[in-house]
Amino acid sequence: MFVRNVVLIILATLLSVAKTNEELPNVIIGDPNNASSDVIGPAISEAEFEAALANENLVTYQPEDNSALTSQDTFFQGDIQIKSKDQLIEILQNKEGYGQSSAISNPSLKWPNAQIPYFISSSFSTAERAVIARAMAEYHQQTCITFIPRTTHTNYIHILKGRGCSSMIGRVGGAQTVSLGSGCVNYGTVLHELMHATGFWHEQSRFDRDNYVTINWSNVIKGMAYNFNKKTHSVTQDLGLPYDYSSVMHYAQYAFARDRAVPTIYPKQHGAQIYGSKKGFSMLDKKGLNLLYQCSGTTKPKPSSCEDTNNFCSDWASKGQCQSNPAYMHVHCKKSCNKCGTTVYPKPVNPKPTACVDKNQYCADWAKKGYCISNAAYMKPSCPKSCKACDNTVVSTNCVDTNAFCPDWATKGQCNSNPAYMHKSCKKSCSKC
Repeated sequence: MFVRNVVLIILATLLSVAKTNEELPNVIIGDPNNASSDVIGPAISEAEFEAALANENLVTYQPEDNSALTSQDTFFQGDIQIKSKDQLIEILQNKEGYGQSSAISNPSLKWPNAQIPYFISSSFSTAERAVIARAMAEYHQQTCITFIPRTTHTNYIHILKGRGCSSMIGRVGGAQTVSLGSGCVNYGTVLHELMHATGFWHEQSRFDRDNYVTINWSNVIKGMAYNFNKKTHSVTQDLGLPYDYSSVMHYAQYAFARDRAVPTIYPKQHGAQIYGSKKGFSMLDKKGLNLLYQCSGTTKPKPSSCEDTNNFCSDWASKGQCQSNPAYMHVHCKKSCNKCGTTVYPKPVNPKPTACVDKNQYCADWAKKGYCISNAAYMKPSCPKSCKACDNTVVSTNCVDTNAFCPDWATKGQCNSNPAYMHKSCKKSCSKC
């Protein structure tokens, strides 16, 4: 009798597992992006951030592209990377476990100190880097979250051109990709995927969504209804914020639509509009990010005139970069270089020789591609060996660039086309010492 009962239990378990596997939707399991073969590019420089913030053309409305939300072979909910089949089962069964948690309910998914280390692929064009820089800068301006170049960090995101637009939810441990493939490098989509990486699910996954929207189940593609599953309150929570039709994390109205002319999501509130992820941060998006990461306010205060704008300033200053690279350091590392309230450069001194080493394993490759000139603001302090810009090189105070954009302008031929300004203000980059 005992043996018979054991056999029955085993058979029941096997049937249950088979049934579960049979019912699993056809979503991508694991990370299909081949990050190991990707060539890493240089981190986004301060000059790129500044230029991106000044270019409002980067913040443009993009019509919602639902092509990824009509395929039977796609990411969960269209853009969420699932690590394993077990995690998918946990999500579908709405179990309160690690696999389907958000950073709101599971603090381990938050990034410590609101800092997200990143690599960025060299495959992005200058124009694409500008869009990514603008999206990152929006986080820097509106929240206390900062994206910092990955050096020796164990946990980090790798931004690359992979399969479609996708990300994991929060900090999962180790390297995790944020894919910005074909059609994904636009302002709203980059904000959206990075917000997944900070720890947020889609807005319409909220436990209370049925109070605010109606799902048109009859128009949802067959086999894709699971993408509209709700979470429990304990899994996603809501930070005490109201439902947000305008969230950058909200599906568009035609997501997973069988008939692309008929919405799958209707707002219940009179006059409400659902834009999808293309409009940029809503006020509640910014508030949610700041609440989650315990930022001091809803917007990040503007830095005072005496602030370092790069996390590595104090390290670079200790290695003599205030003297050897004053054009960048005296502008972006005023505090560490003791340049508060003055713009007068010190007399040249011979700094004590220090080890001339690169801080990134890809420095030599970047140098060969000309990044020492085109992205000098990052490369010279981070890759001094490969750029031949070591600390013991004495730079005359008369031979400096007085603008952080000089190296970039020089590579674009401004030394010849605009000599009146460039030969005076960009002597070093124009070789006019």
